Amino acid sequence: MLPRTWILGLRGGLLLVALVLVLPGSGGAQVESIGIAGDGQYTRITITSPQQLESDVVLTAEEEQLGLEWLSPALNVRADAYLAAPAGGVVAYTLLEDRIRFEIDRPMMVARLLEVPAPQPEGPWRYVIDLSEVSLVRFTRQSQLDSRRLARLSRAAEPEGPAATTAQIATSPSLKPAALSAGIADVTTPRKYVIVVDPGHGGRDPGALSVIGGQEKDIVLKAAKALATELSKNAQYEVHLTRDDDRYIEHEDRVTLARNWGADLFISLHADAAGAASVQGASVYTISTRGESRIDGAADKYGWEIPIETGTSETVSGILQDLVRRETKSNSAIFAELLLPELARAGPLVRNSHRQGNLFVLLAPDVPAVLIEIGFLTNRQDARRLSSGGGRRRAAAAIKRAIDAYFDQQELRLASN
Repeated sequence: MLPRTWILGLRGGLLLVALVLVLPGSGGAQVESIGIAGDGQYTRITITSPQQLESDVVLTAEEEQLGLEWLSPALNVRADAYLAAPAGGVVAYTLLEDRIRFEIDRPMMVARLLEVPAPQPEGPWRYVIDLSEVSLVRFTRQSQLDSRRLARLSRAAEPEGPAATTAQIATSPSLKPAALSAGIADVTTPRKYVIVVDPGHGGRDPGALSVIGGQEKDIVLKAAKALATELSKNAQYEVHLTRDDDRYIEHEDRVTLARNWGADLFISLHADAAGAASVQGASVYTISTRGESRIDGAADKYGWEIPIETGTSETVSGILQDLVRRETKSNSAIFAELLLPELARAGPLVRNSHRQGNLFVLLAPDVPAVLIEIGFLTNRQDARRLSSGGGRRRAAAAIKRAIDAYFDQQELRLASN
């Protein structure tokens, strides 16, 4: 069978063409059309086949080019296939033997992935990929995760002998926007987890007063810096402080900073106070049911949008947002349970040490978050412990051990998916 030439579109005055070679008698996944539509902020890719296909989608950032790949074993494009010109955020695509690689001109994530069964026995199956524009930070984080999953999939599918090529394309080199190229992380480097440490109070808000002298705002700032120092010993972590001096940061700004930094974990540090001087020990707060009811209102007011909602129907958007919130709450609780036994090694715990609270800094819909009360400043033993460098370093080391355990669990869960 002779090669066929397809026009993939015009870009920068260049005519892009595809040379598709379909081998006679090839088996595998038959693709009969590829459609692309959208305005860039929202893009839909539709792939049709007369049969049900095994498929998956991953985000990629290779050689400073953003993209996504639709994976399907033994891909075979029919000789009479319809190949749409690039549109929306897609600037080019390439047909390979086990995938279709789409190049995109902006960071986007998969908002919805649908497999629509054939309406009739002879009708086509439809595979729909809905993409919505997101920040570069979020795209990079997801592409790093997907690169590991792609490596595992590739190893699992590696043939014993040489594989036959079922489809090939030659195109002009893609144009890579300089603004994107400058900000893309190398996906071959180890995954960095972003941890935001929030020293409570500050500036005009001193917090609790210590029975041995001193203010909560200063004690938790020193504890936060000790934790940042401890975490910086691990190259896997990227650490940010919401404040590093004596100033007050509004609660909504603390959460916004964490989301803008692409936080994987948010830890707010405080020191408690009680009416009885005998009360002592650390505790950990995660979001309460009442606090959960405030998340939507706060997200709308401060622009804490979950990217998946863009371009999807109201019903699907609500479902996906609910799933993100549930996962965030679950991960917050998982971290809290890992944290408590480590804190117990550094000092006493208060009774009912895992607590739920209606606390503003825990309202991010998509960032696992805890608030740690590292002790009671109204208790003389706790106050001495937290006012000493050694006591703060022990608390910091305990929190780091819990962070290590938490991300180890996340890696294991990712590897099992």
